[in-house]
Amino acid sequence: MTRRLSPIAAVCLLGFAAGTAQAGTVYVPLPGLTQAGTASYEAEVTVANSAATTANVNQVLVTTDTDGTQRAGQPAALQVLGNVTAIVKPGAGFRGLLELSGSPNVRYGARLAGKGSAGALGVALPVVTSENLVAGGGSLTLQGLTATATRSTHLMLANVSKFAAQCTVSLARLDGSVLGAAIAVTLPPVSSSYRADVLGAVELSDARATVSCSRDFFAYALLTDSATGEVAVVEPSGSGESSLTVPGAEPECPVGATCFMAKGVVHRPTPSAPVGRLAFAAPAGAFTRLRLTLDVTVGAWYPQDADGKHLIYWFVINKNQDMPGMLYFRGPAAYTAMARHGIGIKHASKIKIVKPFQAIPGRTYRVVNDYDMGKGKYTVTITDLASGELKQTLEGTPNVPKVTLKAGDRFLLDMGFPEGAIPDEVPTFGWTYSDVVVEAYK
Repeated sequence: MTRRLSPIAAVCLLGFAAGTAQAGTVYVPLPGLTQAGTASYEAEVTVANSAATTANVNQVLVTTDTDGTQRAGQPAALQVLGNVTAIVKPGAGFRGLLELSGSPNVRYGARLAGKGSAGALGVALPVVTSENLVAGGGSLTLQGLTATATRSTHLMLANVSKFAAQCTVSLARLDGSVLGAAIAVTLPPVSSSYRADVLGAVELSDARATVSCSRDFFAYALLTDSATGEVAVVEPSGSGESSLTVPGAEPECPVGATCFMAKGVVHRPTPSAPVGRLAFAAPAGAFTRLRLTLDVTVGAWYPQDADGKHLIYWFVINKNQDMPGMLYFRGPAAYTAMARHGIGIKHASKIKIVKPFQAIPGRTYRVVNDYDMGKGKYTVTITDLASGELKQTLEGTPNVPKVTLKAGDRFLLDMGFPEGAIPDEVPTFGWTYSDVVVEAYK
C-alpha cells in the first residue's frame, strides 16, 4: 500500500475518542519545512470548537505523491472540549495533506510556527475548504514569486478530488515572457505534491505561476530566505471575475447565473389576498446551486397568534416535494427564524433549521436563501437592510448534489399564509415583500 496513517500529536485541552459521523472535511497541505537558514519551524494546526458541547474530529495524514483513497487502519480521533481551541502537531518534517473531518462547529487554522530562532516569527498556512478550492478545469495564479542567491520559491499542489488529476504549472516573468517549459504534474486521488525551488537558478522578482488541474485542486507558494530565516506564503491571487460591485453598479445578473427578477413591491398581504405567488419558467439542465434573494418589511404580528409561523417564502420547483427553501418568522414569545428544505422528500421529512431571531416590525430585512448543492452547503442569511448588519445565519446541508430541470418546470415562490387554513400558520397582513431575484447556476 502506498497509503499510510500516521500518529498525530495533539496538545492543549483535548482528549481522544472513537470517530463519529463526518459533517465536513478540510485539508491542510503541509510543506514539511523545518529549517530556513538558522531559523526553525514546526507545522501546527488549531482546531477551535465554537459550541458548548464537545466536538469530535477525525485526522488522517497523507504523505505527498501517494493515493489518499487507499486507506489502512483507522483515523486518529480527537475530542475538542466545548469553547476550547486544540493545537494539533502533525509531526516534525511531515510533508503532505492533513485531512480533518467531523463537527461543523469547529474552525481550523494552520501555521508554520517559529521556534525561537532569529527571523522565525511564523506564518499562516492555507486551509483548503469547499469555499476556496478551484474547480477542475479552472486555474489560479500565484504572484510575487522571487529567486535570488538566498531566496527560493517552492510550490505546494493539492488534489482534493477522489480521482487522479493532471496539473500544469506555467511560469512567467514580470513582463509576461515565459520562464521555461510548462511543468506537468500527475497527482493521485486526495494527494499533494511539493515542488522545491520551482524557479531554479535564475534571479528575478515578481514572477508568477499559473496552475491548472483537471480535478478540484488548490495551490500555494512558499518563499524562504536562507540569509534571514524568513518564510512567506503566497496564496492565490484575487480574481477579476468577482461578482462584487462598486456602489451604484450592481449587475442585473451575476456571471455564470441564469436570473429571474421581480423588482419593486411584489406583494402586500390583505384579508382578500393573503398569499402572493411568483412563477418563473425554469431553465432546462442540471443545476448545482439555486439562490433566492428577497426583501421583507415586517409588519404587525398576527394578533390572534403572534407566535405562529409568519411565512417569508415558500420556494419550490413545481410543487412542495422539491423545496430549495422555506422560511418562517415567529413573534414575541418565540422570536425565532425557521427554515426547511429538501429535494425529493415529503414535507414531514423536510430538514428543519431553527435559530433565535427577533424580527422588528417596521424594519426591512434582506433574506438570501442559498441552496448550494455543488458545495454541499445551505445558508439562509438575514440582514437589516438599513444598517447592513447581518442579524442571523441559518446553516445546513442540501440532501442532493444537484437538480435536473426540464422544459416546463417552474420556480414557484409564495409569500404569506391564508388566514385560518392550517393551525400555527398565520397571515402576514401589513407586511411588504419586494425585489425578488432567483439565480440558477450549473
